[in-house]
Amino acid sequence: MDALRQSGAQARRTLVIQTLPGIGDMVWHMPYIKAIAESEASKVVDILTIKRSMADQLLASERHVSNILWLDDAIAGKGRPAAILSLAKTLRALHYDRVWILHYSGSWALAAFLAGIPERWGYGIGWQRLFLNRGKYLGNAGARLHPIDKAASFLQRNGLLAENVAPTISVSAQAAAVIGQRFGACPRPWVAFGIGSTDPARQWGVDNFSRLAAMLANRPGGTIFLVGGPAELGASEQIRNSVGAEHSASMVSVIACPISEVSALLKACNLYVGNDTGMLNIAAAVGTPSVGLLGMGYSHRLADEGRNIYAVFPGEHAAEPGLSPMHRISVAAVAGKVGQLLQRHPVDARPGVACMAATENPHMTGEA
Repeated sequence: MDALRQSGAQARRTLVIQTLPGIGDMVWHMPYIKAIAESEASKVVDILTIKRSMADQLLASERHVSNILWLDDAIAGKGRPAAILSLAKTLRALHYDRVWILHYSGSWALAAFLAGIPERWGYGIGWQRLFLNRGKYLGNAGARLHPIDKAASFLQRNGLLAENVAPTISVSAQAAAVIGQRFGACPRPWVAFGIGSTDPARQWGVDNFSRLAAMLANRPGGTIFLVGGPAELGASEQIRNSVGAEHSASMVSVIACPISEVSALLKACNLYVGNDTGMLNIAAAVGTPSVGLLGMGYSHRLADEGRNIYAVFPGEHAAEPGLSPMHRISVAAVAGKVGQLLQRHPVDARPGVACMAATENPHMTGEA
């Protein structure tokens, strides 16, 4: 377990444990983590989480976060007794005064108890309650709540949050400067496509993104950024090639880049279109109007224009035998939503300089 940020080490009094694995999970928990921090004299907390959350990059500019601690994979997976004891030993050495556990697991409460942390706050679901000693619990009645609703209800019950708050994350000035230097010459509007997804059930697909890109390429001016991880390099090339040489210069593949720079790029964009992934949540949290392609039933809870997410759902009359819900989201419906939002947030669409000229590597890979 590593402490990745050591600033403010002397003020380390409160730990927040948030162990859901996704980037989006961390984004959605930020209002609650900030509320906890605001209740502290120091206005900061440490966070214990897992590496898949990429919290060290995602929260690098958050003033409420002092240190990021990684949870060992062994305990994150199965909570083995030896791993719990190891975690307790690590926490004991850090001398926390209180811990807030934004998860139902009893393992984290047990580790905090064994670490001797005096104040232990948590949901109190199941046997977790045995090792807690502060606050008003959700109890077993909260077991069926969505994880985000658990956190919101718990903090509201304990007087730290008056109402649900939209998640926001900060972008570093350094990352914003890097994006400005690389892409400042690109014509606007800037539209980012979030083309990745590790879950096939949330993937809109190369063909659909290609058709949408072709439709947008016919508009005057503008730049399309294709955002994804290493696995999306081939898909980004297919999408760029699909629009032909005439329009491909207005498209840039942003693949395998640091989260800090991707966040800055998304904040600079006029619009985002993407699958239901962490990138969609980041785009909305940095304040960019975001078209969410939501095919999963539980994804409907994200459809909240007050949180910058403008949802497009599978069309009821577009169903064909064998089509997944994501592939029943029509390109026309997405293009219509994109057009509405670009009209609602107009920008200067001068032809400008071809965007590929803004960087030596148009893919902007992690090594660029």
